[in-house]
Amino acid sequence: MTSVGTAPDLAELERRAAQRAAARAGGDDARAGHIVCDGLVRIFKTEGVEVVALQGLDLVIDRGELTAIVGASGSGKSTLLNILSGLDVPTAGLARVGSHDVLAMRPAERLRFRRRTVGFVWQQTARNLLPYLTAAENTALPMRFARVARRRRRARAMELLDLTGVADCAGKRPAEMSGGEQQRAAIAVALANDPEVLFADEPTGELDEATSEQVFGALQVVNAELGVTVLVVTHDPAVARQVRRTVAMRDGRTASEVHRTSRTVDGAEHLVTEEYAVLDRAGRMQLPADFVQALRLRERVRLNLEPDHVEVRPATPPPEPVAGPAVVGLVAAVPAPERAARKPLDPDAPRLLTAEGVSHVYRGSSEDVTALREVSLSVRRGELLVVRGRSGAGKTTLLNIVGGLIRPTTGQVALDGQDVTAADNRSLLRLRRSKIGFVFQSFGLIPILSAAENVSVPMRLNRLSSEERDQRTAVLLELIGLGEHAEQRPYELSGGQQQRVAVARALAADPALLIADEPTGQLDSETGRSIMELLRALVDSRGMTALVATHDPSLIELADRVLTLRDGHLAE
Repeated sequence: MTSVGTAPDLAELERRAAQRAAARAGGDDARAGHIVCDGLVRIFKTEGVEVVALQGLDLVIDRGELTAIVGASGSGKSTLLNILSGLDVPTAGLARVGSHDVLAMRPAERLRFRRRTVGFVWQQTARNLLPYLTAAENTALPMRFARVARRRRRARAMELLDLTGVADCAGKRPAEMSGGEQQRAAIAVALANDPEVLFADEPTGELDEATSEQVFGALQVVNAELGVTVLVVTHDPAVARQVRRTVAMRDGRTASEVHRTSRTVDGAEHLVTEEYAVLDRAGRMQLPADFVQALRLRERVRLNLEPDHVEVRPATPPPEPVAGPAVVGLVAAVPAPERAARKPLDPDAPRLLTAEGVSHVYRGSSEDVTALREVSLSVRRGELLVVRGRSGAGKTTLLNIVGGLIRPTTGQVALDGQDVTAADNRSLLRLRRSKIGFVFQSFGLIPILSAAENVSVPMRLNRLSSEERDQRTAVLLELIGLGEHAEQRPYELSGGQQQRVAVARALAADPALLIADEPTGQLDSETGRSIMELLRALVDSRGMTALVATHDPSLIELADRVLTLRDGHLAE
């Protein structure tokens, strides 16, 4: 058995996965679709509003495949996984996993299906593991429900933790493990009852690049060693590039596929990447978004049938590009000239936030964990400061201390001249309501409230009049480009739209400091950059100060300054 720490290269993993899948499926069956979707439709209905999440989706995944599903927030990726894993029921169409018809299953069969046929790994580590159980106990728990003997439970739990590279965490509880260790333990939990299929919904979304590689390496090893069919939803391009087949979704359908094959040229092996559009039975297909943008295709195109291909041309010649900075749709409410004319931060600008010698220790049942070690920093007014670092480096702890959500073990934090660490709970509450806005990775919206009602919550707590609340809410929703979505609830919005609502809510009290903890972690790269562009534009146009924690290297270029946390220490 190969552990993730000694994982072979991709070609070797895939060769062994194919061998095991063929043996498990029984010869020719290995070529049959292990997962089949045909005309899959899912419509969510609530209070007279219909949201079409899947619009006749077609998909076939062969037994033993390791496949990535990619797409923008709101494209239907998570809805698809919820249906295939038995957590949701489609409105129409066919969905089959192995011998199970997902639409026709009765409740008892659906329960057995979720326990034995499929395993699931969530993006949020807190959803995968029970906090009061160790990694070994969490892994053994599904086997208890399946009535596996105690001795066998213990042995298999250790086998799976070793396979995923976290055997040394067997006796640790989740709070004593890093984010990457928790996700690899979660993979072990999902495999406890030897499922045919493993689904993973953004398993690396909360992790830095290096830790993401470890988690995905564990999925590769599992696929190769156990022959499990693995379907991963991701917006991480580094993950998508490591599989031989990537399926892109757009507007509730499969739009295109990328296939990577090995070819030998002059005795050397090369990886060849080819992109295909997906054609449905009616002959419809979606052109890749970058193709459409490159040629500025609009409304209709010209088609020419050639002997061996079809030409697609713009109906009219594309207009000449307009000089000057592009305006990102999300921040169109902030004038482009303001952003283009942004000047370097004044080094003499007054300091809004200071932290001196801040340390924090989490007290555990078996051992203490030091998250921060003598951290000192200062942030000027009107500055966008990014704090980056690997998962477990202490970013969230630092932001929670600065925001007055937790108190440091030692050290001092001052915001706008007020000592945060010495303030009593009532004073901290007033400080958070009046001077600090929070944007969390998980959005944190109240599901029973509309977008407008969510934005107005801080203003209600600050006892603004109804007229002032309504006016300010409308302005904020227009500012973030969601004025027409004011009455929709969070489940009717895409991930990017929900995060924009969270930004508007954080701005409701016109805070001096905006704190954002991995605000793009659950979003695809394009939507994530748009959110970061929005924060940049707000800092420039409103003179706010923003403190942002992220592990996305593509976003740090938008910062005025970048600090790095390593093992609880801060470096610039």
